[in-house]
Amino acid sequence: MSAIASKVEALIEIALTNDVAMLDAFLESLENRDHVVNGYGQHDRTALMLASAWHAHHSVHLLLRRGADGNLKDPDGTTALHLAAENNAKHCLHQLVNANVLLDEQNVWGWTALHVAAAEGALECTKALLIAGARTDIVAHETNDTPLDVALTGGHAEVVALLRSWDPAWSTRDTSAPRQMAVWSTSEVADFLRSLSLSQYLPVFEHTDGLQLQDLHDDLLTETYGMHRPAHRLRLLEAIVLEQLRQIPSTTPPPMDTRRIQLPPLEPRQHSSG
Repeated sequence: MSAIASKVEALIEIALTNDVAMLDAFLESLENRDHVVNGYGQHDRTALMLASAWHAHHSVHLLLRRGADGNLKDPDGTTALHLAAENNAKHCLHQLVNANVLLDEQNVWGWTALHVAAAEGALECTKALLIAGARTDIVAHETNDTPLDVALTGGHAEVVALLRSWDPAWSTRDTSAPRQMAVWSTSEVADFLRSLSLSQYLPVFEHTDGLQLQDLHDDLLTETYGMHRPAHRLRLLEAIVLEQLRQIPSTTPPPMDTRRIQLPPLEPRQHSSG
């Protein structure tokens, strides 16, 4: 084994520990850092690829900062993004996406990272890839399967629902445009509730993101979220509709979904006879 090859193996071993201090010290000690950081070791994969597969997100972050190439492939055409998606390593996947790796690279079977995430039922990784702009229409080489097809084959109902409802316009990186509700995080949903003076419902909305928020309707609010006051349901549903209308470009007519915008009736006020 050559000197560089042995250092590549050492780098991989350290990277998989996710110990960023030890990894940084090792990288600083290297004379041929570029050759080692992007060198192939175990399973013909780089340290970045294997760290991405092993949920070592701190190592992924540091390796990218130190010059690791996120678009390198193994003999099967697999990238670090494929491996993060396959193992539902969402924190690693976020690091790779933030480093602007190529989202739609295909392996030898024609699968993209989105195919892999969908096949594994990795909901968070699927959503992160969609938000980043991954294409949903790329097909596998022999089967012509799309990511939706492989999610259906795997019986992953939540991923299927996400892919079916996804609008590519939500993936825009145009920061001048309003941030689409569909890509809101749970913390953004919490801020939205606070702005409506509905903070008392924050505990039951703790795990609700923007995609789920825009699908709310009167019955769901009552039965699942325990929002029994009609005035509160009305306030929230009206605000959701208005926010969606605000986010629609003026040249595009707003989509109408009668189930979503059906508002609850207000209870009549009780008037005292005295």
